[in-house]
Amino acid sequence: MPPSIPPSHAANPARATIAALARPGDLRALPLVAAELVVATRLAALFERAGRDPLPDLARRYGNVEAATAIDGLLRTVTQVWPEAFGVARPCCTRLTPDEATLAALALAARRADHAGFADQIAGFVRADRHEALYQATLHAVALLPFAG
Repeated sequence: MPPSIPPSHAANPARATIAALARPGDLRALPLVAAELVVATRLAALFERAGRDPLPDLARRYGNVEAATAIDGLLRTVTQVWPEAFGVARPCCTRLTPDEATLAALALAARRADHAGFADQIAGFVRADRHEALYQATLHAVALLPFAG
């Protein structure tokens, strides 16, 4: 989840965002559903780079082909709507990339069914006409993770 913004930056939202991104979050501090989605993203990226289909491994990890397919669908949606390449850390890293921190925040908003909060997390970053596809894909993936409840 993105770090809190110091009061000195509250007057300038762009400066506050840049300052927050400069302080990477810690994977271990995330709620389980957000942490698992970040880890799944890292694993999928690792398998993609190795030329392997990530679905079998994700299905084995979550014990559910439908959950693995939903995560894969979310990652494909992210690839389509994100304005640049999505940055992931190594699977063993405890620090979050700015993209991973954003994905974690989106996962938490989707878990709460907070459509407006979800949109606020990516306003000005992801084009508004792409928010709904990303929200639906995130909502679906989060709902199917075994510990999403």
